[in-house]
Amino acid sequence: MKKKLKTNKIIKCIYTYILTNCNNWIFDIYFRNKNDTILAELTPSGRGSIAVFRISGSLAENTYTRLVKKKLPSPRTAVIHELYDPERGKIIDVSLFLWFSSPNSFTGEDVLEIHTHGGRAVREATLRAILSLKGIRLAEPGEFSARAFMAGRIDLTEAEGVADLVAAETESQRIQALRQMGGSLKELYERWRQKLVSLLAKIEAEIDFSDEDLPTDLNSVICSETEDLLSEIKNHLNDNKKGQKLREGIRVVLLGPPNSGKSSLMNILAGRDVAIVSNISGTTRDIIEISLDLDGIPANICDTAGIHNASEEIEKEGIRRSHKEAKISDIKIMILDGEKWPEIPSEIIELFDDDTIIILNKSDLVKNVKEKIVKKTPLPISCLTSSGIPEFMNQLTEMVKNRYELGDNPLITRERHRLAVSECYEALKRSLLITEIELKAEDLRQASNSLARITGRIDIEDVLDIVFKDFCIGK
Repeated sequence: MKKKLKTNKIIKCIYTYILTNCNNWIFDIYFRNKNDTILAELTPSGRGSIAVFRISGSLAENTYTRLVKKKLPSPRTAVIHELYDPERGKIIDVSLFLWFSSPNSFTGEDVLEIHTHGGRAVREATLRAILSLKGIRLAEPGEFSARAFMAGRIDLTEAEGVADLVAAETESQRIQALRQMGGSLKELYERWRQKLVSLLAKIEAEIDFSDEDLPTDLNSVICSETEDLLSEIKNHLNDNKKGQKLREGIRVVLLGPPNSGKSSLMNILAGRDVAIVSNISGTTRDIIEISLDLDGIPANICDTAGIHNASEEIEKEGIRRSHKEAKISDIKIMILDGEKWPEIPSEIIELFDDDTIIILNKSDLVKNVKEKIVKKTPLPISCLTSSGIPEFMNQLTEMVKNRYELGDNPLITRERHRLAVSECYEALKRSLLITEIELKAEDLRQASNSLARITGRIDIEDVLDIVFKDFCIGK
C-alpha cells in the first residue's frame, strides 16, 4: 500500500511540474508568439486632444531610439521630444514619452508609452511609423493583461478586474472591479487553498511517517477544519449571485396586459421613444431593453408583449417570450390598466410574487386605488401626466439597493468562479464521508485544484481563452 502511494506521489509531482512549466507553451498557442513586441493605441478612435500608444516587449527600447533618436530617459520619467518617421526621417509630432523598464512594468516587460496629439493624421502617421519597425505587431485583445499574468504581475481574477473596471458604467461596478483588481478575490481563494494545502501536508506526514509518534486523531482534526471551511464557502456561494448581477446588471421586466402602459413607461424611463405606443393591442412583440443606473447599481429594463389569451401565432410567441423573461428576471414591474381596475386577468395574477412591484397606470381615471392585490397596494401613476413616476422610481431603487447593494465581502463575479467554488465545495463534502485518510486526501486535492483554477495557478489551458477573449485592445 505504501509503495503504491509513493508511486502516486511521484506521478502527481510530475503532473504538477508539467502544469507549472507549460504555461509559456500554452501562451504561445493562444497569443501567437510571446517574444513579439506588441503595440496598441489605448485611446478610442476618432479625433481627440491626446492619443496614447503602448508598446511592450524586447524591442521597446529600439523603438524609442528609432523614433526619437536619443538615449532612453530614466524609468517613469516623462520627457517631451520630437517624434520622427524612421523611414523618411521627418517629424510627425512633438510628443510625450514614458519608459518602464522590465520587470517594473504592468506586463513585466520593457514598456514604452507615447502620448501624441489626437488628430487623425497624427495618430495614423504614428501607427505607420511604429509598425514599419521590424518585429512589432498589433496586440490581440487582452494581450497586455495576459502578459502581465504570465509574468506573475497579476492573477486571473485581477486580470478580470481590469476588464471589469474598463467596462464599468455605474459606481457599484467601478468599486467591485477596483476591489477585484486589487486582489480581494485572489486573497480569499488563496487563503482557502492554503488551508487545504495545510491539511494535505498533515495527511502526507501521516502517510510518510506512520511509524513515528504522530497524533492519532488526525481524521477528526481534518474533518473539523473541513467543516469550518465548508461553512465559509457555503456563505460565499449563497449570495443570490449578487456579484454577477452587479457586474452584468439587475434584470427588471415590465409585465402586464395589453395597452396597460408598459411601452409608455419604458419610453419615460429611457427618456426617449424606444417602444411603439399605440391603442392597438399587441403592438409590442419583441423584447425591448434599456440600461439604467439606479443610484449606482446597474439595471436592465425589459419591455414585453402584453399577456392575454392571444389567437395569432406571432402574438403567442411574443407572450411566450414575456413569460420567459418573467422567469429569469430579478424584479417584476406589473403594470395594470386603471380603466379596467379592479378587474385583473387570472394569467396576470399568476405572475405576482415577492419580487413584484405593482403599479396602476392611468391613475387619473381610478376612483379607489387602495384595494390590495395579493397583500400589496398598487402604486398609482400616470404615464400621460408623469404623476407618480418619481415615487415609483424611488420604490424600485430602494428594492434594488436592499437586495443588491455592494457590501464589504468579496463577491463571485463570473460563472467560471462559481463553478470552480462549487466543485471545491462538493469535493470537501465528499471528503467528510470518507474515513480512509489516503482517499480523503484525493478529495482535498481536487478541492484545492478547483480554487487554483480560478486564480490561474494550474490548468491554464482551460481558462485563458475564457478570461481574455472579451478584453479590449490595449489591455
